[in-house]
Amino acid sequence: MMMQLFTNNPKYDIVICLGPQHIETAKVVIKQVKRFFQAKQVYLITNVSHFEKFQSFNLTNLIFVNENELFDRFNFQSVADFLRQKINDEDRAGWYFQQFLKMEISKIIQSDYYLIWDADTIPLKPINFFDEEEKVLIHKSEENHTIYFKTMEHILGLKKTVNYSYISEHFMVQTKLMQKMLLEISKNAGDLVWPYHILENIAAKDISLSGFSEYETYGNFLNSTNPDSFRLRTSPSELLNTTRNGSMIFGTLPNTKDLKFLEVLGLHYVTFEIWQDVNPKDIKTNKRRVAFFFLLEKIPMLKSLNKLIIKNFRKTYSLPQPL
Repeated sequence: MMMQLFTNNPKYDIVICLGPQHIETAKVVIKQVKRFFQAKQVYLITNVSHFEKFQSFNLTNLIFVNENELFDRFNFQSVADFLRQKINDEDRAGWYFQQFLKMEISKIIQSDYYLIWDADTIPLKPINFFDEEEKVLIHKSEENHTIYFKTMEHILGLKKTVNYSYISEHFMVQTKLMQKMLLEISKNAGDLVWPYHILENIAAKDISLSGFSEYETYGNFLNSTNPDSFRLRTSPSELLNTTRNGSMIFGTLPNTKDLKFLEVLGLHYVTFEIWQDVNPKDIKTNKRRVAFFFLLEKIPMLKSLNKLIIKNFRKTYSLPQPL
């Protein structure tokens, strides 16, 4: 079933938080976001040293945000110093910092909503983020990391309110509600900038792993304060087909033909994670098979072979069936 697009939905901005490991993938992401999504502004939060790598895009609605100037008294080094003092290990500094940035930017966003979109996730077709009643559509998952909710209870006095996870590769945020949540967190932060309050409320044994989730925290705050403003994707026309195994299939930097084939497979977006254990031989083979697929597309009497190619890809990489 084709997704019906609602062109009169609320206007929104897009926020992409970018580390050095995702620069080349993010170039593809931005082009695809511009192609498929109707965003007013695209905010790219990254280190100022990376700005020049995107200047050639020449997009009037691409706004660069220096990650170390978004807060008044807090930056990447602040997180690294805190972790070094608490556990003598700053390896997770970037992981925590990017979450704080995606929350703090709500203070400068001008639109009523902003879409957080992961820098390693490439969209393949238009997607509705609101339904016909202008409710935000949530793409749920099945994660259940207990530590996230312990931290959430410490900083907001809020327990987990749903039996699913809000963690995905994107989240449509209501700007004022995120601002409201930050005010609640700040009430207990004293004179410190609010991220310190979060970091201080993560147990030392947990902080070196994954001690906080901006998606779970905002999602549960949303459900407890404004439950009628969103709903889960449920109907076939709303559900999203996705995979996080893009790097295993085509490596971390897919070309145009790779993306076209993933779209043929019925996927709405694909994540290309740099940490995955990729096999260069498999990637080379997959690219040859894709070239063969599009060659067969030009020969009607051989098109039936393409069904076997598609079936094999879906089975090998556990890809979802088209809805």
